Amino acid sequence: MYDSNYTLTNEIAKSKSSQLSAKIPPGWFMAEDNENKLIDLWLVKDDYSATLNFIALNIDSLTMQGIRNDEIKSVVEFSKVFKKARYGKTFGGVVNQETFEINKKKFSAYEYSDDAKRNIRVVVFKFGNKFYELTAISVKTQNLQELYKIQNSVLSSIN
Repeated sequence: MYDSNYTLTNEIAKSKSSQLSAKIPPGWFMAEDNENKLIDLWLVKDDYSATLNFIALNIDSLTMQGIRNDEIKSVVEFSKVFKKARYGKTFGGVVNQETFEINKKKFSAYEYSDDAKRNIRVVVFKFGNKFYELTAISVKTQNLQELYKIQNSVLSSIN
């Protein structure tokens, strides 16, 4: 649905808790989640209008045994259930769900609006033996097309 050809810098953001790393878009910087340590890798736009959050999904081994056939499809369903549970009645519902490939890696994405009515896009993927969400959150920007193109471009740079 969204391109992955946004030009990125050669600067690499590296996770402190995993092997995950990705290129940083121009006009963005890497931040640290000092308080909760929930975000594995956090990119913030210079004007604070948007963020990209890599979060490792903790799926227990019993659940993983039940989803061997189509891992990404199953994990994205868990991701959506967690969002619905978190936001309850304020959850805006899921739209624009898609599965796609970038550089022969499989991704599954969906969009929703949160309790603050922000448009959020979540992309679920596997890196190594872990599953992650890369969440694009628009704080002030209205150009969601560009934000989601940047999100896909960052995904294309994952190492």
